[in-house]
Parts: sequence; C-alpha cells; structure tokens
Amino acid sequence: MRGIKKIMNLFIAMLLMLCTGFASAQQNGNAEKADTLTLTLNQCIQIAFDESPTIRIAEREIERIDYSNKEKFSGLFPSISGSASYSRTLKKQKMFFNIPGMPVNPDGIEVGQDNTFVGMLSASMPIIAPTLWASLKMNETEAALSLENARSSKLSLVNSVTKAYYGVLLTQESYKVFERSYDNAAENAKIIQNKYEQGAVSEFEWIRADVQMRNAMTNLVSAESAINLSQLQLKMLMGLDMNVPINTVEKLSDYESKVFKEAIDVSAKSLDDNSDLKQFDLQAEQLRQSLEIQKTTWLPTLAATINYQYMTMPNDDVAIKNYYWFPTSTAGISLSIPIFQGGSKHYKAKQIQSQIRTMGDQRENLKRSLELQAVTFTDNMIKAIEKMESGKKALIQAEKGLSISQKMYEVGAGTYLDVTNAELGYIQAGLSYNQSIFDFISAKADLEKLLGTSIN
Repeated sequence: MRGIKKIMNLFIAMLLMLCTGFASAQQNGNAEKADTLTLTLNQCIQIAFDESPTIRIAEREIERIDYSNKEKFSGLFPSISGSASYSRTLKKQKMFFNIPGMPVNPDGIEVGQDNTFVGMLSASMPIIAPTLWASLKMNETEAALSLENARSSKLSLVNSVTKAYYGVLLTQESYKVFERSYDNAAENAKIIQNKYEQGAVSEFEWIRADVQMRNAMTNLVSAESAINLSQLQLKMLMGLDMNVPINTVEKLSDYESKVFKEAIDVSAKSLDDNSDLKQFDLQAEQLRQSLEIQKTTWLPTLAATINYQYMTMPNDDVAIKNYYWFPTSTAGISLSIPIFQGGSKHYKAKQIQSQIRTMGDQRENLKRSLELQAVTFTDNMIKAIEKMESGKKALIQAEKGLSISQKMYEVGAGTYLDVTNAELGYIQAGLSYNQSIFDFISAKADLEKLLGTSIN
C-alpha cells in the first residue's frame, strides 16, 4: 500500500507539473499572438515613412538646403570684423638734412616709435552686387529640387514596401497551394498504405505514394521559408525589429476584383508628375541660372566700407600707464569694374550654354525611355489580366480534375499516375493564378512610381 501511495503521489505531482507547463505555454502563446502586428499595406507604408533612414536623410537634405539659402541671403547684410595687431620696430627710419649753407648731418635723425599697438573694427556692405543678387534667385530652385529629391525617395520607398508586401501575400498563397497538395498527398499515402497492408496494391504503388507525400512536405517547408524571408525583407524596409512577428490583413485574391478598374485608372495617367523628369527640369533651370550668374560677373560692383582704429605707438622708455591712445576712422565707397581677364568669363559662359543644349537632348532621351517603360508596364498589366482569367478557369478545372481522379482511384477506375498528374496540374494552376495577380499589382506599383502618383 505504501508503494502504491508513493506512485500515486508521484503521478499527481507529474500531472500538476504538466498542467502548469501547459498553462505557461498557453500564456506565452497568447502573449506572442498579442504582440503580432497585423498590418495593411497603408500601415506598412506609414511605418516605413516614420522609421526608414532614407526618409530621414531626405528630410535632413531639405534642412541643409534651407540653411544654405540663409547663408547666401546673409550676404546682403553688413559684414563686421575686428582685429588687433602689434608691431616692433627693429630699425628705425632716419631723416637726413642737406640744406645749402648748413653742415650735413651724416648720422641722420631717427624717427618713429619702438612699439605699435592697433585695435581695429571694420564693416563693409554691398550696395550694387549683381552676382550676389543673381545667386539669390537660385534659392527657390534649390529648395524645389531638394523637395523633389525627397519626393523621389518616398516614391522609391513606397514602391519597395508595396512590392515587398505583395511578395508576402504571394508566398502565403503559394504556401496554401502546397499545403493543400501535401494534405492530399498525405491522405492518398494513408489510403494506399492501408490497401498495401491488405494486399490490394503493390509495394511499388505504396512507395510511390510515400515519395509523393515526402516531396510535397519538402515543397511545403520551402514555401514556409519563403514566407519568412519575404516578411524579413518587408520588416527591413519598414525599419522594424526582425524579431517582431507580423501578419497581413489582406489576401492576394482581394486584389482580383480591383484589377480592371485599376488598369483603366493608372494607364490613363501622363508623365507630368514623373520625379526624374521634374528633377531634370529643375537641374536644367539651375544651369540656366548659373549662366545668368556668369553674365553678372561682367558688371561692376559697388560696396561701402567703414574702418575704425584705436592705436598707440610708445617707446620702450615710456611707462604703460603713460601710453597715449588715439582713434582714427575712415569711411569710403569702392567701385570694382571688370575690364579684361583674358576671355575666361566669355569661355565659361560658352561652356554653360553648351551644357544647356546637351541637357535638352538628354531630356528628350530620358522622356523616350520613360515612355517606353510606361508602355512596358501597361502591357505587363494587360498580359497579367489575360493570364489571370485563363489561370482562374484552369484552377477551377484542376480542382475538379483532382477530385475526380481521387474518386476514380478509390473505386479502382483510375491509376495513381492519374492522381499524380492531377495533383501536379493543380499545383501549377494555383501557382500560375497567384503569380498572375502578383504580376499585375507589381507592374501597377512600378507604373505608379514611374508616373509619380503613388503618394498623391
């Protein structure tokens, strides 16, 4: 009885430990589920805007341009500087007198002081400065270019996050296809194993079914790995911690109903909002403004100056308290007129004019290239729609074929090869259908980036 009692106590203790462990595991599982981020595409893009270093870099560039413009504008204000100097006379200058009728003094008379202390305050202000005025006109263009660069960074980020999000949806749908394939293969393998044990089928039939099931398991594991990699890529673009679990609200099939409407809306857009063209136009405007600045270097400049000095020039034998300080001040206007510099300014202007003409040709090539890309993306969307329609019908037929082949095999009216072929057809149809949806929304995202409409 004591032995039985000890066994019962040990069993109860083990049961309590198992219950406690199960409760703890359930709590941890619930906590993990609670920490999982369930996101839509718009939420992913917003998080990327908040956390991406690319956006912060673009914003700091706008801030830098603003400071640069203020630096140029400060040239209109007076420039004030102070200085102090000390000089020591090593050898004084001599004066010689040679007056007719008077003896000549061969030794001369030393003039000047031993030491000189000077404190100076000077100010200058441009009155007529054509080059400075012309450079100030570039401030708005530089600010517009920095804003367009920031918009381009946002467009690229939106495109990358969007396609990564679509990639997650594609891998999830592919996983479902392989999961169903594995379930079918496992069920078939179980049925065939029972038949083999009863002697109804050959060992070769059972081995083939077992191999089919294990191959399906390999595909399922690969699909699960693809989901993890696509989620990691999305989290990297969003700036999230790689250990934070995420999940998507939408499914790839949710986009099927929007395909035709979005194809019409997007394809009707023009290249007016294309970021590359806008940046190119702003850079060309900067070059034209540089030409205007270069032309202003031929014009005269006028500036006002004021100098104030406070100085003393004592000899060594004078005590510091007896130093005599006296002020001096000057005010004036300086006019600078460029006359000849060997033709350097003329040839500099010619270089800029040549660059302007070159940029005109480059813009034409860029626009043609962008138009080609737009046509390509639109054509890819149309082809994806055609594949989608065909793929949907093929998937419905493949599901029917798979079900029929399984029933025929169960009643002995078909072979396992028929089941295998039907299973392969279902996998190909499912993957092709999901890929066609992905191709459409991916091409649409690329076209929106090209047209510059993805963040409007």
